Amino acid sequence: MYKVLIVDDEVMIRNGLYNMIPWKKLEIGDVRTASCAQEALELARETKPDIVLTDICMPEMDGLEMTRLMLEFLPDLKVLVLTGYDDFKYAQKSCYLGVKEFILKPVDEVSLANSIKLQVENIKNELQSSLKCNILNRKRVLENQRAFEKSLMQLTEKANETEEMDIDDLVLEENCRYQVGLISPVLSGDSVWVQHKNLLLISIKTILIDMIDSNNSGWTFQNRDGDIVVIFYIKNSDDSAEDQISRLQEIVNVEYDVDLETGIGPIVANISKIKTSYKKAKENVKANKAEFNLQEDSLGIEGSRQKDKLSYYRNQMLESIPDTEAVKKYLKLYIDEVKNSGMKKVNAEQKFYELASAFYWEYLKTTGYQADGRLETLITTLRSNDLENCCVFIEMFIAKLMYTNKKQMHEIVEAATKYIKENLTEDLTVFTLAEQFHVARNYFSRLFKKEMGEGCNEYITRLRIEKAKQLLGASRLRTYEIAEKVGYHDTNYFSLAFKKNTGLSPKEFREKLNNPE
Repeated sequence: MYKVLIVDDEVMIRNGLYNMIPWKKLEIGDVRTASCAQEALELARETKPDIVLTDICMPEMDGLEMTRLMLEFLPDLKVLVLTGYDDFKYAQKSCYLGVKEFILKPVDEVSLANSIKLQVENIKNELQSSLKCNILNRKRVLENQRAFEKSLMQLTEKANETEEMDIDDLVLEENCRYQVGLISPVLSGDSVWVQHKNLLLISIKTILIDMIDSNNSGWTFQNRDGDIVVIFYIKNSDDSAEDQISRLQEIVNVEYDVDLETGIGPIVANISKIKTSYKKAKENVKANKAEFNLQEDSLGIEGSRQKDKLSYYRNQMLESIPDTEAVKKYLKLYIDEVKNSGMKKVNAEQKFYELASAFYWEYLKTTGYQADGRLETLITTLRSNDLENCCVFIEMFIAKLMYTNKKQMHEIVEAATKYIKENLTEDLTVFTLAEQFHVARNYFSRLFKKEMGEGCNEYITRLRIEKAKQLLGASRLRTYEIAEKVGYHDTNYFSLAFKKNTGLSPKEFREKLNNPE
């Protein structure tokens, strides 16, 4: 359904146009009216109409000047001018501005309806043309991307034919060295991703493109086997493919609960040597996989089950933050599993250290603190104590982080509620607030609900509706003005939210305040 705005300083004409046109038959679902150009401009910014019907001669600002200003922020707007003046200059200026039709009053109902119908058809046709154009552009982009990836595959996989390639077409960074990384997800038989491996690969590839390609730090593509390949630009001694892949592993493990098989080739000096780095990366993937399988064989079937249990308890702990009791529950299960497994002490130390590292990473991420030496201290402590004491120390290590984190959590929520109250007119969402306070979105959402007893979005809506109630009772502001003052840019959405929370529309609420029974 489309939107129409009627602009005329004469109330009879406004109401006549509003009432005589069969709007729904013309696929018009929202019709607004304005008595002057200034009011019309405000409504246009707020509601973004598709079609405007306007008079020319109005006080303060005429309809043609208003049209010029509207077209600056609504360039696709269809304007129909209705005027009682058969003046060539007006018609000429209307054409210059791009007015779609110049209609003389008195207006014939059928003719006007046909004019509006024609503009609706024009809008549909333009949308269809735009869609076709976007599809064609997208096809071209995909074709270019495929051609580029094909060239990258040739560069990395051709053994002796690089000389025949037109390397200039690749547009790789020149004043640097290169290093190739090969990445593939490791999926167990019961993984939810087994049936959706392509989707997982696309997701991992997208993460890498955001990390690497968009920062001009290299190129990401898939080889013929479907593995993800990254050509890293090594511009200085601080650049490291290992660091980037390690960061990717952390993200993929948290977001998708998946481990990665990786292989990294040596740093090479020029483009023509990239295939050497790629070949070594593939060999390293195979070597790492063989080592992993050997470890799995030594553990046996029971060891694999145990590993799955420990991974489950660890993930449940991390997902339960900031629920202290849930974290304690899964920590106890984790410790008991290690104690009762019969594993060697050196393996128990490794399991405790893995848990502490994961928890410590989450702690740093949520608090924003810098890493200190406490993990190194924990290693020394674990190595110098027996298993029973190791269990005590790992519990103390995590409890201390939880206590510090709990204090930080309270401070984050306190700061967030203060920020919300001071910025109600802004675009406030869980996502924008999580960014504001540098914490993960899901974490912030859980944290806010635990501390406040209601969801963040519910809290924001409640404050906005309370402020709107105050303004409806204490001011003569119009509904759309109040909506803007409490952070709603769509008056209809504000009215729906208000009615949902109060049982009354803003107008009904104001009338009830002014006329109590």
